Amino acid sequence: MRKIVLVVLIVLGACSPRAELAGGALPDARVIPVFVGSTRVPDPATGDFADVGRNETLTLGRYDVAIPPEHRPGTLTVPTPGKTPDPRKDFLLAGSQIYPGPAAFRSDLARRIAANHGEAVVFVHGYNTNFAEGLYRFAQMSADFGLPGATVHYAWPSRAQVMGYAYDQDSALFARDGLTALLRMVRDAGARRIVLVGHSMGGFLTMEALRQLSIAGDRTTLDRIGAVILISPDIDTDLFRIEAHRIGRLPQPFIVFTSQSDKALNISAHMRGESARLGNLHDISRLADLKVTLIDTARFDTQGGHFNVANSPELIRLLRNWSGLARVLAGEQASHRDPFASVVLSVQNATQIVLNPIEKIGTAIDAH
Repeated sequence: MRKIVLVVLIVLGACSPRAELAGGALPDARVIPVFVGSTRVPDPATGDFADVGRNETLTLGRYDVAIPPEHRPGTLTVPTPGKTPDPRKDFLLAGSQIYPGPAAFRSDLARRIAANHGEAVVFVHGYNTNFAEGLYRFAQMSADFGLPGATVHYAWPSRAQVMGYAYDQDSALFARDGLTALLRMVRDAGARRIVLVGHSMGGFLTMEALRQLSIAGDRTTLDRIGAVILISPDIDTDLFRIEAHRIGRLPQPFIVFTSQSDKALNISAHMRGESARLGNLHDISRLADLKVTLIDTARFDTQGGHFNVANSPELIRLLRNWSGLARVLAGEQASHRDPFASVVLSVQNATQIVLNPIEKIGTAIDAH
């Protein structure tokens, strides 16, 4: 039994490569400023965030991430211990700072939000992710998708170890207050529309934070959240339902990217005696009373199917060009005649879209 559990955790841990923070970016590199709120323990030597330890105080910073000139969508090349960074290929830091308190953080963030028309994107990473990996991954997604808005990363205290799954589940609960506090800071910095993105176990944390805002009666913050996107969420479907009902009026649009062949979630479900987690759900009727849109990316599976949205160059290209996604993000109904979707299934309030690989739709992507 212990061997089976070990195999399970190894598969679940295959979300991203190990990485470390490193400088040395090229002077003319494209730089994405990422604002950070973290409940990780700060490293006393560097001021950055350690990979072990929980901090009850929300530490605030900014990291300017340089996108390497040889970067290709769907790839994440990062510096690792013992390796000399290559500024033409590796994501590197062009600068960083830790703020002395919330006022300085909000002031800088407010300028960035104002320059982005009042929009902000908040990303919550998943299980087995160290600080550098979460930071670089968000910068990669921002570059690949051309994300609008100021970029804000919530770095919760994952142990960043394959055998740390149970620890990370506890850490996700520990980190709820930090995420709600960060969302309020983003609101107070002038964000009129916040897009909240959670990956894997970060999707579970995202739902818990929304639930806490609802319990606190904080509609002011909830009403600023203009979209929620859960990518391969590692959440029990019944738990998701009860969280959603407690939240009440879900932010719209509410999008869940799924893959029925997600190896990590298939094992996670099997380990619990379930047929599926939310991120690999195949029976949309279980969500019929919730206003959610499930987008099935199984035909773009890569690296086990657990992060297709960030790892599949073809899917990234499709999503960037898919006018149907823009309509969904605007709160419109998906079209049954959409050439990018082989299936559009609606069951009461819930909608499921199965995406087609680009080669299956000929030149449709160029026509859009």
